[in-house]
Amino acid sequence: MAEHVRTRAGVRAWPAAPEARAALAEYLDALGPDPLRVPTALAGDFLDFTGADLSGLELNSAGLFGAILEGVRLAGANLNRATLNGARLDGADLTSAVLFRAAAPECEARGAVFRRADLVHADLGRADLREADLREADLTAAYLAGADLRGADLRGCSFGPVERPTALRHSRLAGCRMAGASGHLAGPVDVGADEPHVLDGPDLLDWFRSLDAPDVRVASAG
Repeated sequence: MAEHVRTRAGVRAWPAAPEARAALAEYLDALGPDPLRVPTALAGDFLDFTGADLSGLELNSAGLFGAILEGVRLAGANLNRATLNGARLDGADLTSAVLFRAAAPECEARGAVFRRADLVHADLGRADLREADLREADLTAAYLAGADLRGADLRGCSFGPVERPTALRHSRLAGCRMAGASGHLAGPVDVGADEPHVLDGPDLLDWFRSLDAPDVRVASAG
């Protein structure tokens, strides 16, 4: 796997907003090209990164609380332990990004792409993930309780082993594509389109089977 970008020269497109450009430049100057250098973190809370292409960037522990990241490219970026609470990620591209233990509760990520992303132990509780692309994402021990996943694409995703299931309690899954999804999760979940239709246990297992996901296991169903 290629090393993550740590210098200004590696930024494919800079954000349009001067405040975000300055914060990113200051961060990269402090980070430097040496991976053994004492780590620093991007101070990007509430900043507007619109127009940026930050693909492959080293953003470990980045502070992006409430940041505007709509349509921003973050493919392959390292957002390990980043803070994205309430961030606006609609239409962002996080293909193959690392979001291990990232905190992103109540983020707005409608139509965002998380294909093949590492979301292990990520907190996406109450997030808006409608029409998001989560194909082949690793959701081991991810927290998605109360998240809105209506219309999302979860084909081929992994919900993790029995000891580290994905928490989907009270999430909304109507219209999701699930073919080939596998692993263990904890419900109940709401699969209703126009009004609540809560399923758990064997009934939820049957619902996953009807969507060509027979390898999904529900914690309460044994």
